[in-house]
Amino acid sequence: MIDLGILVNYFFMFGAILLAASLAGYLSERVGIVNIGIDGMMCIGALFFAIYSSPVLGMSNHGFGMMIFPLILTMLSTMLMGLLHGFATIKLKSNHIISGTAINMIGLALATFLNATLANTFYDGAVKLQTGFASFLSLGNGIYLSSIILFVVVILIAVLIYFVVHKTRTGLRFIAVGENPNAVDAQGISVKKYQWIGVLLSSALAGLAGALFLFNTSVFNGNTAGLGFLALAIMVAGGWMVEWISVISICFALFTALSNTNILTNMGVPKEVVFAIPYIITIVVLLAFSKRSLAPAHDGIPFDKTKR
Repeated sequence: MIDLGILVNYFFMFGAILLAASLAGYLSERVGIVNIGIDGMMCIGALFFAIYSSPVLGMSNHGFGMMIFPLILTMLSTMLMGLLHGFATIKLKSNHIISGTAINMIGLALATFLNATLANTFYDGAVKLQTGFASFLSLGNGIYLSSIILFVVVILIAVLIYFVVHKTRTGLRFIAVGENPNAVDAQGISVKKYQWIGVLLSSALAGLAGALFLFNTSVFNGNTAGLGFLALAIMVAGGWMVEWISVISICFALFTALSNTNILTNMGVPKEVVFAIPYIITIVVLLAFSKRSLAPAHDGIPFDKTKR
């Protein structure tokens, strides 16, 4: 049986996850801070969401609207990872790639190590963290209105980011910091302030993406199946532009959704190949777009105000 309903539901959920994670990378790199730690931040986000959603799910009268509180708390808590990354890259001026790699290792290790312990605490003997939010507002055939709502919310976030970055003075300064921070500093504008804003907002959106991942899978295995790295590929393919990042995220969402249903396997495609499709496409996309995409000029370079 071909589960078209499940495909549609996965499309909306993976669209929300990948777009939120890609925008997380965008916000950080637009101010010159490379953040390859998106996947680790997503792991921490999923972990926090499981923790915060547990008491809500224990209420007898909880509903979909109650999910907003765990989501907000998750985004705020994941900013702790942003503080760590910002301290290393902005304050200590360390290598951005090394810091991001450390964030990935910390996030994956903590999420994996605490998974069973917290699951046993919250769910009486369970071995994996979980959430029951995915079962809200069913439209039938495996489609949930909650998935559509979350997808629309992330699309609106993308629209808001595009408007602020391209249509406001604050946004133009935001871009300028990633292109020529010394020129921005010469105007008396705090470069570090905008870098901190970019990194913290980046970690918050990565936390949201992690929370939505758990929302989609219902059970947390301690990792996000590498979706954070897919998001970085989407950001590169999108040329660090919100509009193209959004379009490519939607395309990747379809491929990822297909790999999580039985549609291709029913057509005779081996399951191993189906699971590998999003990652194979990632490699192809990076090879095709990496040379054509222009990153912010000061991306990954520690800011030194003495070098004007």
